[in-house]
Amino acid sequence: MKRDDLCLDPVRERTLCLVIAAALHQLSPSARVRIEHGFDEGLYCEFDGISCDERLCAQMEARIRQIIAEDRPIVCRMMEKEAAAQRFEAEGMKDKAANIRHAQARHCAVVRLCGMDDHLYGELLSRTGMLPETYVCRCKHGLWFGFHPRFHLQEKLFSVCDDFERWGRRLGINNVPQLNVAMADEGIDMIITMSEAQIERQLVEVADAIVAAQPLRRFVLISGPSSAGKTTFSRRLKIHLRILGFHPQALSMDDFFKDRSEYPRLADGTPDLESPKTLDLPLLSKTVKGLLAGAKMPIPSFDFIHGCRRWNGRTMCLREHDILIMEGIHGLNPLIVQDFAREDFFRIYVNALTHLNLDEHTRIPTGDYRLIRRIVRDSRMRGSSAAQTLQHFPYVREGEERHIYPFQENADIIFNTSLLYEMLILAPLARAELEKVDAQDEMYGQAQRLLSLLQYFDAAHDAHVPVYSLLAEFTGNSVFTTQD
Repeated sequence: MKRDDLCLDPVRERTLCLVIAAALHQLSPSARVRIEHGFDEGLYCEFDGISCDERLCAQMEARIRQIIAEDRPIVCRMMEKEAAAQRFEAEGMKDKAANIRHAQARHCAVVRLCGMDDHLYGELLSRTGMLPETYVCRCKHGLWFGFHPRFHLQEKLFSVCDDFERWGRRLGINNVPQLNVAMADEGIDMIITMSEAQIERQLVEVADAIVAAQPLRRFVLISGPSSAGKTTFSRRLKIHLRILGFHPQALSMDDFFKDRSEYPRLADGTPDLESPKTLDLPLLSKTVKGLLAGAKMPIPSFDFIHGCRRWNGRTMCLREHDILIMEGIHGLNPLIVQDFAREDFFRIYVNALTHLNLDEHTRIPTGDYRLIRRIVRDSRMRGSSAAQTLQHFPYVREGEERHIYPFQENADIIFNTSLLYEMLILAPLARAELEKVDAQDEMYGQAQRLLSLLQYFDAAHDAHVPVYSLLAEFTGNSVFTTQD
């Protein structure tokens, strides 16, 4: 199964990052590694100052396995933060030094392995032998590191992440310190304008791709995980299709839920609310086929309060140049389109795939970006506390693992809703909510983990966010509906 994040224990992930850096330091002290993304339960990395070829792949795997087999201790010591910053600055790790200076604590943890010092923003294993056997594979411009030998690259997902990574390099903004400097030098409005223009350019490309298909694919399905920004994306896509002379109409997948009494059950007997079997697929297919054929079709509504379908006399009819847009968690699942010809439908996967890292050895999981979006939205628009959002999010992720991520590559287009500036806006808003989580609450540890991440971002006011922005869906000033 392929995910948008590395689904490993974060302690093991940080330890693996340290071992990768230490292994490269032993092979070539002047070379540098950049931990870029999580793919297929592993880490994708690129290198500077050394050729990334089969020889390096074999050498890195052998050296990493040797370091693990030797069960070396990972020595941690506390240093005054300015002394630590100066040490890393002298080693050429200027971004790490900037983060250390930006942190609120007066001291920071410096770890040492194989004669190399590093700072990895969290707990690590105490010995290298606690890591499982590690595998290394060639992948595009770099190497993949993971704990299983069956690496499978999802080409479409990688391509989108890689495009954004290289865009960030052209801008000189690939990590948090560089973003903070850019805001100080250019101002938040310039960064926002640039980010929004980039999103607009993507929207143009998606709309053009839909109408360029021959024959015209009039059934557009949109799927993506929670807090990816699907609602605003859908609304803005409709605008671009209107500009091109087409009239998009929306149909919710939720309207085709079966009565709740018919839902499949989980092992504990509770309804599996996120299974595709909750949908009346024959009715969905019949309705959409009729609409595409020009028929006037009755449209059901689902009563979420009573858990049953209602027929309220609602109808829909598509004209010749109308495009039907359906958004839902199962939009990429082959079951939804099993009764349709391939030329009938166009599938879009929407996710927030940030390219920003803390520094060259520490990435920011995309799941954390979406969780922070959700904390802000839930507190501002749904009256939910950060603790409630944190408690519920693992169940959301579990459903995504089962019903969204396995089908990512089915998409005709993957749309990245990550905005370069969003954490500058969200960080102060999320911090205010996370600081309310009581020390006795079981979610306190998670709250502190996110607070630790957010402390490295400078702050900007949400009044700068345009009302049409994808981000406005979460800050609460969107001109579009804010449900996702």
